[in-house]
This record gives sequence, C-alpha cells and structure tokens, in this order.
Amino acid sequence: MIERVKNFRHLEQYPKLVAEAVPNERCLPCMLCEPVCPSKAIKVIFNKTREDFGPLRKNIKGKISIDKEKCNFCGRCPKFCKAFVLIDKIDKDPRDLVPYEQILIDEELCDYCGLCVSLCPEEAIEVEGEPIIDEDFKFESVIEVDKELCIGCGRCAIVCPYEAIDLKKPFDGDIELIDKYLDKCDPLGCQACFNVCPAKCWYVDDRGKAAPVKEQCILCGACAIVCPVSAIRVKRSNVHHTDIKDVPWAFEWKDAISSIVTGEKRRPDVSGALVPPFREKLPQPKIEMIKRDPELLKLIDEVLSPLETIFKKPKVRQILEKEPPEEASAKILQRLKIDETSKTEI
Repeated sequence: MIERVKNFRHLEQYPKLVAEAVPNERCLPCMLCEPVCPSKAIKVIFNKTREDFGPLRKNIKGKISIDKEKCNFCGRCPKFCKAFVLIDKIDKDPRDLVPYEQILIDEELCDYCGLCVSLCPEEAIEVEGEPIIDEDFKFESVIEVDKELCIGCGRCAIVCPYEAIDLKKPFDGDIELIDKYLDKCDPLGCQACFNVCPAKCWYVDDRGKAAPVKEQCILCGACAIVCPVSAIRVKRSNVHHTDIKDVPWAFEWKDAISSIVTGEKRRPDVSGALVPPFREKLPQPKIEMIKRDPELLKLIDEVLSPLETIFKKPKVRQILEKEPPEEASAKILQRLKIDETSKTEI
C-alpha cells in the first residue's frame, strides 16, 4: 500500500501529459542527440570499441583522412576509437544545435586498422594501411530514451541528420513576445527566462533582447510567469495527454486539463461549507514583575564591577579572541588578582 502511494503518478487511472521522443528505423544511432538533450533523457550505448580488438599495433605506416564536406559530426568514430577527437563549441546557441565545431585525428593513437571506415554513415573516412580483417565485426549501438525525463522539446529531432526521431509534444500553441513591454527586457542582467526554461531554447537576438526558438519550446509557460516585465505570452490550443479513465474524479481531471488551455478553472462550491462557532477569547492574565532585592542587586554589582572594568581593556579582549578558553580564563584571573593587589596597596 505504501508503494502505491509513492508512485501514484504511474497508476493508469491518472492521466499524464504525452511528451516523448521515439527513435525510428532510420536511427543509427549516432551521438548527436545525447549531448543536446536538456533533460539528460538520452543515452547511447555502443557494443564495441577499438580496444576490443587488442592494443595498437606498432610500426604500422599508413594514412587516414576525413572528408570535412561529408562529415556531420555524428560522433560514432570518436566513441569507437580514441584517435578521433571532437572539439566542442565554446558558444552554445539553440539556433545551431550541433554541439561540435571540428573533428581532429591524433595519428599517434592510430594504427590504420580501417575499422572506422565501415562505421562512418557518411563514408567520410579514408584509410590506407594494414587493415584488421574481422568478418565477425559488426558495430552496433542502442539508443535509450528515459520517458520519465523526456520533456518533448524536440532538440534531438532537430539536430538529427537522418530524421530518425518521432516527436510528440505536450502542447499545441504558440509563444510570443509582447513588443510594448519588450523595451524593458534586459537579458544580460535578468536571464529569468534562460534560467527557468527546461528546454534551454532562449537566446539573445540581434536587437539585444531575449527570444525563444519556437520549435524547441514546450509551451510550459514558466518563462511567462517569471518574466519581470511581462513581455512573454504563451497560448495553448491543445493538450496531449493519455486517456482519462472512468473514475469518480474524472470530471476534475477534465476541468484541470481544460484550464491549461483556457486559463479558467471551475471553483469549488463552498456554499455548504461549515464555519466553526465563534469563541470569545479570554483575556490573558497580567504578567507580574518579579520583586527584586536591592541588597542582592548591590552585591551582584560589586562582584561584576571589577570584571566590567577589566573586560574593557583591549589586551583582555585580545586574550578572549585568540587564546584557548582554559588559558584565557587563567590569564584573566591573573590580571584580576594583580588589579586587586594594586588597589589594596593603594
């Protein structure tokens, strides 16, 4: 019973938003979608690497080259062999999702085995040397998409060069910027929309204002809520969700989902609500001040007076701040005795 309460969101009788990215038969997979996923929902696993075929062979002469016109930075060769190095883009921009800007070859880590030639989907790699012949070699990879993490932003589908992702977004609609408030937008100082966006689809446009890549926006509305100048408007025309089951609370679910589009939600009927009876608050008894003994107060002042005098001295304060408690206490007592002795002699 406790387990059911913890995972109530997964129960079939509760409708859920439909937001998913599903790889289709055209998926290789490659490595472009994994790094651009803002929710880390995608993981690509490869079955073999160059190391599975043994250590690098020594004193092998050859040549290797990459046709930069054909290469689309898919990332399969660097995942397979350490001789390939992908260079990340320094400035990330949602308008250009390809995460890499260059691919290099470290020939000190290459023995010209030729295995990379067959795994390149664009036939962009050429190798001259002594190839490793392995008839059983089959480069395979698996892509896994965590449905719990996927938000349906579509960045994976946009960056994919093979149209290998079938996308379902949670909402239909549009996001727009309101011109009359946009003059107050300061994306360099504010960045509220940048920070709250789960799809990471905001950038600074040519006007120096924040702008979204609409194809990546999931219309969650978080940016519109946090915008301090109310310059963002999100309009939803439809909600994609699983079926609403025939359960006692089905009407409430339908009303809640409808409010996502209309912005209006049915209010509960409180006409029959019970109101607790009025109870008069009794006055609190007056607090009586404790009687003080003048003679006792005088004795306390006599005891504290020497301490007050000595604690005003800078040297004593320095002892309290820097010395360990036991040593500080001993030194202060010593000073008290010296002061008492001085007064007695006077």
